[in-house]
Amino acid sequence: MGAIRALGARARRAVGAAPGAQAIATTDDNAGTIFDAGPRARSICIASGKGGTGKSSVSASLATLFSRRGRTLQLDADLGCANAHILQDVHPEHSFADVIAGDRGVADIVTPCREGLDLLPGGSGFARLAGLRTYELEMIGRGLARLEPEYDYMVVDSAAGLSRQTVAFAAACDMTVLVTTPDVTAMTDAYAFLKVFVRQCGVQGIDRPMPLLGVIRVTDAIEGEQVARRLQDVVMKFLGQRLEFLATLPDDRAAFRCIQRRTTVADGEPDSELGRALAALSNGVLSRAARIENRGAGRRLVDAAAAEKSVRRR
Repeated sequence: MGAIRALGARARRAVGAAPGAQAIATTDDNAGTIFDAGPRARSICIASGKGGTGKSSVSASLATLFSRRGRTLQLDADLGCANAHILQDVHPEHSFADVIAGDRGVADIVTPCREGLDLLPGGSGFARLAGLRTYELEMIGRGLARLEPEYDYMVVDSAAGLSRQTVAFAAACDMTVLVTTPDVTAMTDAYAFLKVFVRQCGVQGIDRPMPLLGVIRVTDAIEGEQVARRLQDVVMKFLGQRLEFLATLPDDRAAFRCIQRRTTVADGEPDSELGRALAALSNGVLSRAARIENRGAGRRLVDAAAAEKSVRRR
């Protein structure tokens, strides 16, 4: 596609519409037609402070497992360094790079993976995608709002780190699962993510539940519980928040083998120790998600963009 050019007035007017499609108005009346279309996908974000934890592998397996319960959309939110397509073994023709360039709408980049599972590819090798502007996040939110009624679940594979858009995607979802390894640097970055998450939600006046904690690549359950307790104590002491411990996942070479074969552990080695733990994690996540209001990740992204604009005007 070449270098991403500035979105400009043309794409701003379209706010995510495909070429030739009717531009989306930004009036409240029109917003109602976008956001009030009945049931929407329950959205789960998988996040981590540190890169290389195995977050994307977990996300891909959960998307695969969810697709056996209902139609699922996986969103690769690691924009610019996306790799979800590798684990789903697909070769997308388009990605969010095309959306931000104004050449495609969000619906145009949907890539079928298998029956019941589609992917929104993040695009790889485009540094521009790592720092989206407020109106670009709003554009993505409106595109998601159109798609969500077509799915039962949406899994957002977040980028590592603490960028504004990384936290925005996490805050937009019904539920966020924050994964860390026992590595002290990963734990430090996980706490940093939580600190920024709480601060950003507070500044924008967004009332969101705290992320749930998953400790992965552990030698045994005891190690995972020790890591969880350390993080829980720090979060309560310095943030005054309760951090719920969700699950542990074992350090299992099945993850490496499946990545090399461009498949998920849920598909490639479901009977491995990690495969069984992922199945249990999937059940736990879905049972909790069913009890949370699913207002729509797309709508929350749009609301967050509006809140950000309001903060800037003060």
